Order: sequence, then C-alpha cells, then structure tokens
Amino acid sequence: MTDSDIGTPVSASPANEAAAHEQPASAFNVIDPLVDDSFKETKTKKRKKSKGKTAAARGATALPQSRGTGLEEYFADPPMTSQEAKEEEENIYSADLPFEERIQSCITRFRTRRRLQAPYNRYFDEYLFLGGIDSNPNPFGGQDPKALKSLTPAERREATSTGYVHQGQGDQKFYNGDDEHWSVDFAGVAAGFFSNMVPKMTGLEETSLKQAVTVVDNFLRYVLQHDVCPEYQEDVKRAIQVCEDALVEWQMMVRLQGAFPGLFNLAAAKVFGVHEESDWYVSDSYKEDVDPTLVLMTSLALLENPKDLAKMPRPHHKVIRQFDCTVEISDIQRLLEILCKRFKGVEVDGSPLRLTPIGKIRVIPATIEDELFHPKVSNPFAKGFMTLYLDDDILANMKVGIKMEITVCQTDSDLKFIKAIRQIVPSFYTFLPQEMMRQFREPRLNDRPARSVHDIVNDGSAEWEAYQEKLKTQQLEAVAEK
Repeated sequence: MTDSDIGTPVSASPANEAAAHEQPASAFNVIDPLVDDSFKETKTKKRKKSKGKTAAARGATALPQSRGTGLEEYFADPPMTSQEAKEEEENIYSADLPFEERIQSCITRFRTRRRLQAPYNRYFDEYLFLGGIDSNPNPFGGQDPKALKSLTPAERREATSTGYVHQGQGDQKFYNGDDEHWSVDFAGVAAGFFSNMVPKMTGLEETSLKQAVTVVDNFLRYVLQHDVCPEYQEDVKRAIQVCEDALVEWQMMVRLQGAFPGLFNLAAAKVFGVHEESDWYVSDSYKEDVDPTLVLMTSLALLENPKDLAKMPRPHHKVIRQFDCTVEISDIQRLLEILCKRFKGVEVDGSPLRLTPIGKIRVIPATIEDELFHPKVSNPFAKGFMTLYLDDDILANMKVGIKMEITVCQTDSDLKFIKAIRQIVPSFYTFLPQEMMRQFREPRLNDRPARSVHDIVNDGSAEWEAYQEKLKTQQLEAVAEK
C-alpha cells in the first residue's frame, strides 16, 4: 500500500508533538482529516527500504550475497546455462583471442565470482604483480557513476577492474607480451609468490598462510574449470601442485626452526670446542648433565657401520676445516625402526641416556637466488656430494630439494657436522626478477644536468654568491628574450 491509501497508520511528526506540549492542559484541538488539509502534512512518509542490486543487475557471473566468500573448502560454482557456456567458449575465452585478453577477462570474472575482502585481496594483488599484471586501479577508471549505469554488467566489470594486462608496448614494470623478456609460467609465478612474499606478508602464521594459499589455488582451479588457456593446462596443474607443496613445506620449515640444531650436532660442536651461543637462535635442547662426548660416540657406535665407527672422536682429533656453503638435499636416509629402539633403550648407570636416533642426508652444491649476483664456484666436495648427520626428528621434517646455507666443520677423522644454519628454504623456492621491479619508474627526459663533484655547494662563500648572481642574470635574460 502507498501513502495515499486510506488505511495507512497516521503518526505525529516531531514538530506537531512539540506544539502539543506548548498548549494548556485544558485545550483540545480536534482535527477533522476530511476537512483540514493540514492533516495530510502531519502524516509521516514511510521509509523505503534500500534494496541491494539483484544478481541479474550485478551480472551473470556475480556471486550470490548468501554464498560467503566463494573461497570456502566445499564451495562449488553453480552450473552455467547453455547460453553462458556458449558465450565463454565462443566470445570470452575463444581460442582466437590472444592470451592477454583471455586472462584479463578471467581475472575480472573471478573477482566477481569471489568476495575478495582483506586479507584475500592483498594476497591476490601481490600474486598478480609478481606475474607481471598491473593490479593498480584501472587506468581508464574514474567514470561518472551515472555513466556506469548505462553500461552492461560485462562492460561495467571491465571498466572497474583492478587487474590490467598490458598488451604490446607498455610499462616495462609489467608483462607486455614481449617474448624476449617475458614468458608465461603459472608454476614459476606461484613458486615465487610462496617463496618470498608469503613469508613476509604472513609471518608463516598458520591461518594467514592458508588464506594466501587458498586464494591462489582457487584462482588456478577457476582457470582450469573455465578452460581459459588450454595451451597452458599442464603448467596450471603444476602451479596447483606448488600450492599444495607450499602449505605443507612452510609448516615443515616452522617445525625445523624448533628442532635444530639437534642433539648430535650440538654435542659435536661442544666436543671439538667450536660451539658459540650465537650459532643458534632457538632454545638449547641439549641437557647440560649429559656428556657430549658420550652422546657423540654412542650415536656413531649404534649405527653399526665401520665407516661411521672410523669417525668417532679421539683425544687427538680436532677440527681441521670450517667453511660456509649452500647445499641442496639430494637424499635422506632414516634409520630402521629396530635401530631407533636401540637409541631409545640406551642407559647409563641405570638411567636412560635419552638419545635421539640419528640419520644422514646427502647434499650437493646449490645456490639460493636473490637480488644479488652469485658467481658460479667449483664443487667444494671431493666426491661431488657431502654426507651429514642429523637427528631423526629433524629428518622427519625434511624433503629432497630443500636448500640450506650452513657452516660445516670437518675433523681430521673426516667427521662433518653442522655448526650453524643461516637460511633454509623449501624445495619449490624460486626468486622472480619481477621482485626487483617493485620500485621501478620509467625513465623520463630531464634537461637538468646530472650532479657532479664540481657543483658549487651552498657554504656561504663568495664563490656561491657569484654563482647565484650568475643564475639571476641568466633568468632575466631568458625572460627578456621571450
């Protein structure tokens, strides 16, 4: 019913209520609504409820408002109609269109199908930037809201999108289709994003880490589901595998921080007198009441290997070499269960020694890339690889392909142990050159001469005063010529 309906409830306005209080208590004003036209003015208009945009108004691919963020674990996109599927196949993601146009449409439609609020939008924008996509506001944005209303939903999404793929000549900071300096690599971009930016943005906190992985994984699956770029289908699948590896391996890295240095390596460092408190930034798990020499010799003896027994420390043994190196794990050797039980069953004077089973890793030379230049060096290992001992609880959180920057000590009995670890990264670690373009600005022509050691400094000297007078004269001459 509208306000003109006879049955509409009538309520007094604040102005009429104030006037009623000012009248004497015995005064009565009777208003006949059929006679007095002022009665119509006292009626309060009903407030119209503001209705949000319908799904049709927000576009065919808009996320229903009751569907959460669209990033939930069991969320599934509703099935498309035959008309929508035909539109995607023949127009939006047609194989005849260049890749740049298809992926930009995909990013725009993905944003409308997902409610990317903080922090998801920050993670997604950073992921797009590392992929060479301009995630700043659309350079053609800023339209009049009235003008936007006249556009179709698809045109409106395109005009207000925040993921712009440059085509042809463009800013060198972003992908521009130049095959000489750019290549399409979904797996590489995902690995680079999870290798460097995710640890900085999340601090490897479990909830934040899962959010960063979820938004990238969800986008990649969206690309597969809608067949955006079939020519890169296998690459997208590898990128999804990187997402799964990132969630597992970064949690392994966190556990490794609490597990290092391990009982064996700490005991070896103390036995040979090279242990320093600054080597490790974790709590010292080594028990002071346990003899490090006993731990070292017993651990090697329980391995029951003649080569390991030959490395047992003697009073005359010492460290003959200490060096820093970057290595990659190529093989992990954990003990059999029967040998692990022997470690746990060792007793000294009726008290358990609380030994930790040890295993081995084989490492090869490697490089952890960053913005610095690392020249190639010759293989520092005589056999091409090096074998190191580690506690079993450390090996349980390691994987082939993990890289480490370590300090290694070698004794004259050829025993090698880890003295300190400076950095450890997961197996998918990748450094993208795009990270160095974050502060890049396109060069511009400038008539001002470059700074020189011969420039006159404002030190109040006579030379400075003469220089200022010369500048004023030149400026006056320039004005006179005009």
